[in-house]
Amino acid sequence: MIYRPRPFDPSAPVIVIDVGNTSIKVATWHEDQVKSPLSCPSDDEAAFEESYAAQIHDGPADTPVATVIASVVPDTLERLQSYLAATQDHDALVIGDGIPLPLDVDVDDASAIGADRVCAAAAAYETLQKGCTIVDFGTAVTVDLVNDEGTLIGGAILPGLAMQLRSLHEYTAALPEVDPAVPELPYGRNTIEAMQTGVCRGVVGAVRGLIEAYSTHLKHWSHVVATGGDAELLLPYCDFVDTAVHDLALRGVGVAYSKYLATMGA
Repeated sequence: MIYRPRPFDPSAPVIVIDVGNTSIKVATWHEDQVKSPLSCPSDDEAAFEESYAAQIHDGPADTPVATVIASVVPDTLERLQSYLAATQDHDALVIGDGIPLPLDVDVDDASAIGADRVCAAAAAYETLQKGCTIVDFGTAVTVDLVNDEGTLIGGAILPGLAMQLRSLHEYTAALPEVDPAVPELPYGRNTIEAMQTGVCRGVVGAVRGLIEAYSTHLKHWSHVVATGGDAELLLPYCDFVDTAVHDLALRGVGVAYSKYLATMGA
């Protein structure tokens, strides 16, 4: 099904939404920029409604002509679609279902790859116009590779910081519940520090190893772009990262919408 925003105005602002496992990010996309980004827990309906209302209240127009969503959580997507159908005068546009993915994807099953990963990769490539590696330090850590032709050719997924620490606590008898942090020393002096060091520095080492493997395969080092909720914590230890962009996936949602308009002759 093809959705046409009402009214059809390519210069008008739209609301862009990135639905993740832990949080929902909401912003306004206008003049090729992400504006007023907000974040709320994925399971907090009231917080989402407040974030959405804030975009309308503080945005460049009283009413957006479209709302564009990238989601990796089907139940949350359905909930947001129902809310928007009941409160707005336009349908929600969903990337991968109505709006095409904003980047060519050459993997075994393009429909199975998360829309957030494709959007982040599209935003990075749109800016760099060359091959790049995108690292998302989120609930899961993803390390995706885009070639010089602008095609996402594959990637890797590993558990994020909180997921690993929670697993250590839940699957052992004595290890405590611990929040992500990077102790000053590279080795832990107690159980909590040992868990934090092992997980946080371990993730950095794993990502470094993946990027090195990609570079060996490609025979050159690609530009590395980092994003995600845990990026700020880990970036001081990631000397292999060239650029950090906090709202990369939201930018990719905006890029997807802009490309969609272009295919419609706007």
